[in-house]
Formats: sequence, structure tokens, C-alpha cells
Amino acid sequence: MLLEILLFVIFVGLLIGIKWLFTPYTNWKNQQKTVKKDDSIVVICDGKEFKYSTYKNTSDVQLSIIIPSYNEENRLGRTLEATFKHFNEYKYEIIIINDASKDKTLEIAKKYQINNQNFKIITYNRNRGKGGAVRLGMLAAVGEIQLMMDADLATDLNEYEKLSKELIKITQNGLGLVAGSRNHLVKDVVVQRKWYRNILMHCSNFIINTICGVRLKDTQCGFKLFTRNTSAILFRVLHLERWAFDVELFMIAQKYKVPVSELPVKWEDVEGSHLNVVEASIQMARDFLLVRILYLLNIWNFKDDIGL
Repeated sequence: MLLEILLFVIFVGLLIGIKWLFTPYTNWKNQQKTVKKDDSIVVICDGKEFKYSTYKNTSDVQLSIIIPSYNEENRLGRTLEATFKHFNEYKYEIIIINDASKDKTLEIAKKYQINNQNFKIITYNRNRGKGGAVRLGMLAAVGEIQLMMDADLATDLNEYEKLSKELIKITQNGLGLVAGSRNHLVKDVVVQRKWYRNILMHCSNFIINTICGVRLKDTQCGFKLFTRNTSAILFRVLHLERWAFDVELFMIAQKYKVPVSELPVKWEDVEGSHLNVVEASIQMARDFLLVRILYLLNIWNFKDDIGL
């Protein structure tokens, strides 16, 4: 009797483990089926609401600034004020993606939208993860240059000009991607961090560099600059929706021979993060391995299209 119970528990555990392991794949399949029909995804622009699936962005801008936001009521206002000030002389749009926040993130975004032109809010009811949020923002943007930045303002906005010059320098046939990097800060951080966080970092780096074949020193910095043509390719193919999506972006970029550059940026840790480092690291490691396996088995393809 005890043996039967033990075997049953092991069997159930294996089923749960397999389901967890393939969660990114099942999420992607569901996205393919529902995203074009999902009327709960709304774009708020000039005080009006539009269905994302039929919305046409007619803004005449050079730069699109995409800011994914989840429960950022305490940090979003400061970030927006700094963004308005820094990019005052630019012809730009801001796209806030409210990733099903449970706090007042949406209300704060709406408040700042009132007196600012070319300010869009994309909002919906089911949390999609950072990758899913960024994808919706990027595919709605029309700027020839598109900046992905975090809502915590961890990267100094003065770094934008440096990345912009580099993007112009490396762009070929309309394709180019410049990633901000915090790698130059690693030595100081490693000394201060707990031992298990350093182990997780080294394991992640091994998987990213060796298994996924991405040679960048910092794939996860939330400050990246794309040409419009580049983001159109990468985010239509993108399968991963959670924290590991950056790595898949670089894998896709390699496949399409997108010129990629990595530059050090001024960055500081900002209080208020909702990230559980251990949980996120385990989830990312799973996603790193799974994305490589699914591409090798041709279950996922570099010609896949989310259909937006």
C-alpha cells in the first residue's frame, strides 16, 4: 500500500514537473490562437480606447520609447517625468504597457497622458510577463528608432545618446541592435551579493553562452535600442514571454544577421523591485534550455510569426 502511494506521488510529481517544464511552449501556442482575437487588449490614446488588434498608430515620430510596467505605482511617475525632460527636444512617442498591474499603475499612466501628446497606454487583464508586454509595445510603435527601457529608471537616460550613435554606426540594411551592459559593474556586485545569487549568475551565463550560443556579457539589462525593421522581425518571431525573452531576441538576431553591439551603461539598483531572484533564475534557466531544444527540434522556427 505504501509503495503504491509512493509511486502515485512520484507519477503526479512527474506530470506536474513536465507541465512546468513546457509552460513556455503551451503559453506560446495559446498566444498564437488567441492574441488576434483578444479584445481585452486595449490601446488608450488621446483619451480614447481602441482594440489592439485593429489599432493603427499614425504618430509622426522618430523615436518610440517602450516601457513595460507591472505594479509600478511607486516608480512610474518619477520615470515619466525624467523621460519627458530628457527627450524634450526629440520627436518621440511613449508607449506604456500595463501588464495587468494590481496597483494604481494604470491610473498614474493615465494622469501623465492627459497633457502629453503621442503618449499611448496598452493595457489588459491577464499578466503576460515582461517579454509579452514589450512585444505588444514594440509591434505598436512607429519610430524609426525604438528604445526599450525599464520602469524603474535604473539606467541613466544620458546613456541614450551613446547608444543612438552606436546604432547609427552599426546599422546595415535597416537592421541594428545596441544593448546596454552592466558587466563592468559585476566585480563590485559579486563581492556584495549572497553566495547563491553568484552561483545562479554563473550557471545562467554558462547556459546563455555555451548552450544558447549568445556571446554577449549582459543579455538582461533593460535598456536596448532597436531599428524599427529589427524590432519588427525579432518581436514577431519571439516565443518567450517571461524574463528570458532577451536571450531569444539575440538568438533570432543572430539568425537574421542583425548587427549587434554591447556598450557599458551607468546603472544603479533601484528599490521597489517585485522580482524574486531565486524563482526568476530557476524559471529563466528552464526557458534558456527549452528555447534551445525547441529550436533544435524545429518545433519552434525562426520564421514563426505571432500574427500581430
